[in-house]
Amino acid sequence: MEMNYPLIRLINKLNIKYVGILLLATISLTARLILFPEFGWQLQLTIFIISVISITIIWTMLEFIDSVLNRYMPYKQGVVRRIILQVCIGLVCMYIYISLLLFFLIDFFPFSIDKILQTLAYVIVTLLILAVNGGSVGAYFFQEWKKVIIKNERLQKERALVQFDNLKNQLNPHFLFNSLTSLNSLIFENQQLASDFLQQLSKVFRYVLQNKDKELVSLETELTFIENYVSLLQTRFHESLRILINIPPNDRSQQIVPVTLQILIENAIKHNIVNEQNPLTIHMFTADSYLHIKNNLQRKSIIETSNKLGLENMKTLYSFLSKNQVEILENELFFEVKIPLL
Repeated sequence: MEMNYPLIRLINKLNIKYVGILLLATISLTARLILFPEFGWQLQLTIFIISVISITIIWTMLEFIDSVLNRYMPYKQGVVRRIILQVCIGLVCMYIYISLLLFFLIDFFPFSIDKILQTLAYVIVTLLILAVNGGSVGAYFFQEWKKVIIKNERLQKERALVQFDNLKNQLNPHFLFNSLTSLNSLIFENQQLASDFLQQLSKVFRYVLQNKDKELVSLETELTFIENYVSLLQTRFHESLRILINIPPNDRSQQIVPVTLQILIENAIKHNIVNEQNPLTIHMFTADSYLHIKNNLQRKSIIETSNKLGLENMKTLYSFLSKNQVEILENELFFEVKIPLL
C-alpha cells in the first residue's frame, strides 16, 4: 500500500497541472472567439492545440527551473532574492521560446502578426509566468505553514502528555500515603482485612505501572481498576464516600486515557468535604458518547497542594484525541466533568 503513495501524489499533481493547462487554453480560446470572430474553426482549433502545447512546455520549464533553484538556492537562503531570480530566469527563457515560436509560425497564419499581437503574446506569457511562479511560491509557504502548525500541535500534545503524567505522579504519592496510613491502622484491628487491603493496593499500582505509558485503554479496563481503587477509598472513608457506576456493557468497549477516573475521583475528594454529616456522592454514567462524572458540591474552604491545572491539562490532552471536547459543568449543587469516549 505504501508503495502506491508516491504514484498517487504524482497523479494528483498531474491532474492539477493539466486541468490548469486546459483551463488557460480554454480562456485563451474564448478570448479569441470574442476578439477574432473572423477566424474559422480550423484555425481556432489549430491555435488551441498550439496553445495547449506551448502552455505545457512553458509550465514544464518553469517547474524545472523551480526544482533546480530548490536544490541550489532554496527559499531559506533568501525569499526575495529567490523569487526575483526565479521570475527573471522564467521570463528570459519564455521570451526566447515565444520569439522562436513566432519566428517559425509567422508564415503559418493567414494574417500578419503585427507588433500589437506580438506584444499581446509577450504580455500573456508574462502573466502566465507570474501566475505559475506565484502558485509555486504560494505552495511553498503553504507547506511551510502546515509544517509549523503540525509542529506546534505536536509540541502542545507532548507538553499536555508531560503535564498529565506529572499530575498522575503527584496523585500517586498522595494516594499511597493515605493508603499506607489506613493499612497501618488495619494491621492492628483486622489482619485479614489488612491483607485484602494490601492485595487491592498492589492491583491498583500494578495497573498504574502497566498503563501509565499507554495513550488509551478500554473503559472496561479502567472500570475494573476503579473497583479496586474505590474499595481502598471506602476502607478509609466508609459511608462518607458513595460512588455509583451506571455504565451499560455496550459503552464499556469505548476508550479513555488511563487513570482518568482515578484523577477525577481524587480531584472530587480533594476539593470537597467528605464526612458522615456531609457524604460525597460521585455518580458515573454514559450519555451521548460522553462519560459523565458528577458529584454533589460541598467545597472545602482550604485545599492543600492544588495548582488548579489538573482539569486544564486533561482538557488539552483530550483535545488532541477527539473532536469532542472535555466539558466542565458547575452550579451551586453539582460539579460535573464530561469526558468524550474515544
